[in-house]
Amino acid sequence: MVTPYIHYRLKRLREYIAERTADIDHRSIIKNAVVGAELSGSYLSLLLLASLIALLGLLTNSVAVVIGAMLISPLMGPILSFGLAFTIGDLALARRGLRAIAVSVGLTIAVTTLVTFISPLKEPTAEILARVRPNIYDLFVAVLAGTAGAIALCTKKNYMITATGVAVATAVIPPLSVAGFGLGSGRPLLGLGGFLLFFTNFVAIVLASDLVFFLFNFRSSMASEERYPARKRLLILGTVLTFISIPLVYTLVTDLRKVKLTKRVERVLKKHLDREAHSRVTGFAVQEKGAGVGVSVTVNTVRPFEKRAEEEIEKEIGSLLGRKADLNLEQVVVTAGSIEPKAELSTHLPAPQPALPPEEGAASMQAVTARLLREARVELEAFTAPFAVADIRLGFAEKPGPAHVSLSLRRDYPLTGDERELLARLLERRLQVPVVLDVALKPFLPPVVFDDTGEPTRESMAALALVKRLPGGAEGFSFRVAAGGKDGRVRAARLRSFLVDELGVPTAGVVVASPSRGGAEGGTTVTVVRR
Repeated sequence: MVTPYIHYRLKRLREYIAERTADIDHRSIIKNAVVGAELSGSYLSLLLLASLIALLGLLTNSVAVVIGAMLISPLMGPILSFGLAFTIGDLALARRGLRAIAVSVGLTIAVTTLVTFISPLKEPTAEILARVRPNIYDLFVAVLAGTAGAIALCTKKNYMITATGVAVATAVIPPLSVAGFGLGSGRPLLGLGGFLLFFTNFVAIVLASDLVFFLFNFRSSMASEERYPARKRLLILGTVLTFISIPLVYTLVTDLRKVKLTKRVERVLKKHLDREAHSRVTGFAVQEKGAGVGVSVTVNTVRPFEKRAEEEIEKEIGSLLGRKADLNLEQVVVTAGSIEPKAELSTHLPAPQPALPPEEGAASMQAVTARLLREARVELEAFTAPFAVADIRLGFAEKPGPAHVSLSLRRDYPLTGDERELLARLLERRLQVPVVLDVALKPFLPPVVFDDTGEPTRESMAALALVKRLPGGAEGFSFRVAAGGKDGRVRAARLRSFLVDELGVPTAGVVVASPSRGGAEGGTTVTVVRR
């Protein structure tokens, strides 16, 4: 009883599809696919321009430029043509489409490899690193986008808009540019990751378009040349899909395992270190080290934790993960006592002092103010370390009201709302009056000076050593090196080596800016921002 019912439903489905696809001009679509697989001068020109624009966007970490390259790229045409040829078994169209794809891939990788080799920018940016670890989700995205593109091609409804969206979603040109960058910069594994992402997108688009074309009644009888058996076509496509799914699933499983590991460690850290009115975890990093795991955590606390508490946390993490844990706890003491609520600050004003003689009043007020600011500066720097307070000024208006505090902080990225609030409360507790806080940022590190041998001077090395004190470690920050002048590239490269080799900064975290976008002429600077 089940089999006749299934046959009936399949028959009804075929009739429904036939009715819906009756108006489709199959011959016209096949003709357009043949044209889309041609290697013309305009096609190659657009391909080269798209690959170079994508490479420049990747090197400068510009998302907008990379998206522009996706829209210019003409590579979707041969891919959809190859998918249609696979559906109808047209060997002539398949050869033409595959040749266009092979030439496009080879030319794009060759050009981007050459440009990367002669370019001074050879450090992987966030946009590059985002395209070297594809997982199974990238395959699903490409399948859905390829389905949308094939439907738009067959129906011609909103084709231009849909084709634009498909080009952005599947992103076939940027991964090829990443492959060229990997070869040109001497990082073949990065290049392999980029090529795997392209190949994933390619196979997924072909698979999805095959299904759509089949549903829209494209059949082997429409082929202009000898037909390839459908069973062999399906076997080839299934084998390739299975082959690329293995590394994609492995990458996904690895990423999920790392996320799970991080969450488990985070629960233990917050359980022991997040205490109301006592301490708060501000950042942590988990890194696998062989059979063990290393955990670096930064905590703001009003009273330092003892060594015994650190050992207990380390032991609990090791017991939870089933392997040895190495905990590095960095504690920042923010105040000697609990922080009082804002509403109570105005009730704790110091008792009125007797008026000073006129000749002593201004000098005494200046001395008291200077002492208060020095004490406030010590507390603030304990909280903001290693970012130093460059200057602090206090002002009062003629009418009663809050004190105006102007603070200059040596830091390259703005304060969060929580940080600004905590600084204001620290000042209010010290000054015993409500505070309106104005924070101005100054460069974290001074310009780097080089000696006659081309090495950073001793003073510059001492200043750069502050990098080791960054909260949570250098892994959570990005370092932009900018150098101007005639020897800018050489100095930038030397400074980058010093950061990586001497200070332990991750290679992927250092970006060398182009000399034209650097600081003052002849100056060499390092900008440090959170990722």
